[in-house]
Amino acid sequence: MEHVKTIPTDTDQSTASDRVSAGCHREAGRFQIVVEYAPGVFISTASAATVEEAVELFMKQSPGCEAGEINLHDRVEHRVIGSVKWTMEPTENGLRVPHRQNIFCDWNTALLALEVQRRAENESLVELTA
Repeated sequence: MEHVKTIPTDTDQSTASDRVSAGCHREAGRFQIVVEYAPGVFISTASAATVEEAVELFMKQSPGCEAGEINLHDRVEHRVIGSVKWTMEPTENGLRVPHRQNIFCDWNTALLALEVQRRAENESLVELTA
């Protein structure tokens, strides 16, 4: 049986703090969207400096795999402020399909998500009437 390496052997990678101290801009914003692409495999797909932008990106993020997790992290407060819960709902022909439910940990973030959703609906109505 082969031994599986879990630590990358490339030592030329610099950390974010190295880039900041070297005068480069920090790549990740305060808010980060993390998506599960396979069981136990989570990848950061986007980051944002403002909560408004982060919620908008979170709402548009598609799952990486069937019923995969999608989380919105606040990197300053070190907590998850939004996540996706999948429920299975039957269709007219009896098939069960996953249905996305966005869950937010505080009212302000939930209200921002509602505003983003309303804005998207209004934009689609304008496109239909144009």
